[in-house]
Amino acid sequence: MIMINGDNIEASELPLKVQLVLDVGGVLLSNLTPTFWTQLVEHTGVEHSLIRSRYKQEIRDDLWSGAIEEPQFWQWMNQYCPSLSEEVGRGMIMDNLVPLASLERLASWQQLADLHILSNHRTEWLAPKLADHAHCFTSITVSSSAGCFKPNLRIYEHAANAIDSARGPILFIDDSPANLKQAESLGWAVLLADPAGEWLDKVEPAMRQLLEGYKAK
Repeated sequence: MIMINGDNIEASELPLKVQLVLDVGGVLLSNLTPTFWTQLVEHTGVEHSLIRSRYKQEIRDDLWSGAIEEPQFWQWMNQYCPSLSEEVGRGMIMDNLVPLASLERLASWQQLADLHILSNHRTEWLAPKLADHAHCFTSITVSSSAGCFKPNLRIYEHAANAIDSARGPILFIDDSPANLKQAESLGWAVLLADPAGEWLDKVEPAMRQLLEGYKAK
């Protein structure tokens, strides 16, 4: 039973909609890699291969899983980039999270779908960038809050618990084939977000096809 405007409504009475699950990096906002790291190297003079290899070995997993808080990331960064302040570094992060064209299509997609986010990211960085669009999303699952990251199955299950699959089929969009493969194992339909942005014109046809197939069951 769901309450809408004070009235109790059975889930079966709600209109059928695709449950559209969107990644953020490379889908809604630009990816931090490689632009953030390029800018970091230019600003600090640190060797690119050194900082990237250390990052992957020492802190990447803890950063995205939320095992550490953001200040700890900047403390770690200070070991290799002592001239970089947290304020400047965070500014670089924000500057490199650029809104993509997909954000302008959310209102149109909402005609056919309930929208959800499933992202490997930091909530602190995403929240200000998506503030103007947060109202569009039924659920938001971010790795730093969920305690795990894609393609770990656990974060998909975390997101699935926030999705009413009885409302309609699930379509997941991500720019990583590995992340899509894990979603497919759960029975989700998937669409790869290509760098050229050709995927944008495939979303509504894919959703209509999914709805037709769902109704035919």
